[in-house]
Amino acid sequence: MTLPRDIAAVLERDRPGFHGAAAFRADITRDGRLQAEWLVAGREGIAQVGGGSVSWLQADELAALATHPYLSGGRITARRGAETLLLARYSGVGTAEAQAFVDAANRLLQPAGAGDGPADAAADGGTGAGAATRDATGADADAAHGTGAASEAPDTRRVLPRLVAMMPRSKYWRLPVFCLALAGGAGAAVVAPFLAGSFLFDQVLAPQGRFAGMVLLAVGLILLARLAEVGFRITWGWVNAAFIHDLEVTLKRTAFHSLQRLSMRFHTARHTGELMTRLEQDASDVALLFHIIAPSALHGGIFLAGSLAAMLLLDWQLALAAILPFPLLLIAFRRILPEVNSFFDRLFRAEAQLRTVTSDSLTGARVVRAFGGQQRELARFAVPNRESARLGYLAQAMVGTTRPPMELVTELVLVGVWAAGAWAVVRGQVTVGLVVTFAAYLSRFFWPVGGLVDLAEDWGRVATAARRLLALIDARSDLPEPRQPRRISGARGGVALERVSFSYQPGQPALRDVSLHAAPGEMIGLVGPTGAGKSTVINLLARLYDADTGVVRVAGHDVRDLSGVDLAAQLGVVLQDTYLFIGSVAANIGYANPHATREQIIAAAMAADAHHFILELPDGYDTELSAGGQGLSGGQRQRLGIARALLADPPILLMDEATSSVDTETEVRIQGALERLVHGRTVVVIAHRLSTLRRAARLYALDGGRVVESGTHDQLMRTGGYYRRLVQRQREALHVIGVGE
Repeated sequence: MTLPRDIAAVLERDRPGFHGAAAFRADITRDGRLQAEWLVAGREGIAQVGGGSVSWLQADELAALATHPYLSGGRITARRGAETLLLARYSGVGTAEAQAFVDAANRLLQPAGAGDGPADAAADGGTGAGAATRDATGADADAAHGTGAASEAPDTRRVLPRLVAMMPRSKYWRLPVFCLALAGGAGAAVVAPFLAGSFLFDQVLAPQGRFAGMVLLAVGLILLARLAEVGFRITWGWVNAAFIHDLEVTLKRTAFHSLQRLSMRFHTARHTGELMTRLEQDASDVALLFHIIAPSALHGGIFLAGSLAAMLLLDWQLALAAILPFPLLLIAFRRILPEVNSFFDRLFRAEAQLRTVTSDSLTGARVVRAFGGQQRELARFAVPNRESARLGYLAQAMVGTTRPPMELVTELVLVGVWAAGAWAVVRGQVTVGLVVTFAAYLSRFFWPVGGLVDLAEDWGRVATAARRLLALIDARSDLPEPRQPRRISGARGGVALERVSFSYQPGQPALRDVSLHAAPGEMIGLVGPTGAGKSTVINLLARLYDADTGVVRVAGHDVRDLSGVDLAAQLGVVLQDTYLFIGSVAANIGYANPHATREQIIAAAMAADAHHFILELPDGYDTELSAGGQGLSGGQRQRLGIARALLADPPILLMDEATSSVDTETEVRIQGALERLVHGRTVVVIAHRLSTLRRAARLYALDGGRVVESGTHDQLMRTGGYYRRLVQRQREALHVIGVGE
């Protein structure tokens, strides 16, 4: 194992004599910056090296290391008692190296006598280190992380069959047509140099030639070969264009479908900019495989094979001398490809971060201007902008540095053939036509070879994009659909949580052993301070997440036994922040029931006290809204959200601070509408104004993720406990600001 000199110097300076038997180069720092950090493992423990400093973790305080793969990269962690330590982050190209390092480090850190002996462990560790110390530039498959259920992304060699399999079966006829056109074009390209060389000079122009003086025949055949090549190229171009169109549409549709089925845990763990890059740019980059790479590779391969066969038949000695540098160029290409792949994987991360910052700043434009944050946004934008530009420059510089030497080699070979051929012609050993034919073959023979650098750049982009996109498509949700879903009867059902615990992040429980219930047709209320777990109850009832322990029931069934469609049909959800889509007001209300009539939409709006302000909009119910409902007040957006939920006519209403953005007068009207609708319907309400929950059949007071009290408003007020203190604090706050309850 060979460490870079600066890393080895830091280790030697900090701990002389430390023997590292396994190492891993992480291309992302633990705080998410695109910069290298090193992990070096030995019998004594693990060293974390970065930025010229080193920190040590002793072997006797560490439990087993583990990798956690994500869609495009992952992290390495270790257990120290009850604590989980983050050791490193890495991009997708480092997945295999990270696993090799973890395997080697775990063997090294085993107590003496446990598992392998010291000699064996050291040997294994050395093997793992050999794989792990390579620069994280391999084209290893990325790992798909479907929010807890990881599946291995397809290997690069399996990308092409997977993509072809996505083509509509009715269009499979295009594949043989495409291949035949490519073969025909390459065959015509092989014939043309022979006709313009040996045939023309030695058979037509030479007095003793078989076709002496038949110049028109030679010109006609040459022209026919060129026309055939052009015709075949046009054919495969049309077929290829149609294939690319269908493939890109299919990829985007399949990836978007995957995003729809993945859980909220997946979406909250990723930036919108990254997902948009996967969906849009990656699909277009993958199409590049069939637009440029596959045709170039197939056409070039057939032409190379045909040209080589023709040259060997014409003069095998000269042919072998001419193609001698070819294997060396292929070896150089294989060494370049992983480096280019690494650059494009890191470039994707930088561009995704750039898109995220841009989207975040533009979405929050009102806040930026209100607080004069333009300069801060410029500074925030500058960091990923510089990094993406730097990585793009390095990728292009690598390609630009590699291309000239490879082209020089091809030019030298061509000059050598001309020189050797001229010498042989002078000595009468070969004909002029043979030399011209060889020169023509070699000029086109090395064109695919020179194009290998361009193909390396294109393949680096395509391979990275394909791994990410197919990993997204293959990702498994942590909210799987039941194999045999239960059917809900027509009766209106209730809801219940039975000893439920849940954490958004490990070690940070949001709910702790919570039990509550609402009978059919009953209204219950959840109260408590911010962070008490009220919204988490709504999230679990709607199955945006699954409980860690315990059972969540809707209509008497465990939500994990219900299909997503059946569960959604039972629930109407109004969240704290109502999101409105681009489209008309009527379409936004009708989102809950696409088949609703205009009369039903208006009735829902009237029930939510939204009808009057809608009529005041420029085009009433046909007024077009921008994304998020910009231009409407918070209260107006909230009332449209309530109307949307009511239009679905659900047996169960879940309302998370549904009246938080309306004034007191409007809240009174909405509460009146809700009271008329609550008959025969189960309602779970979270409200920031405790007075609105007085009519609830039962209140649950939550604090710190636990139910600390339950009962009616009057019962809890008489108890004089936690709930009464909440009410008193709210009354005091209203009194201070001069607002009556």
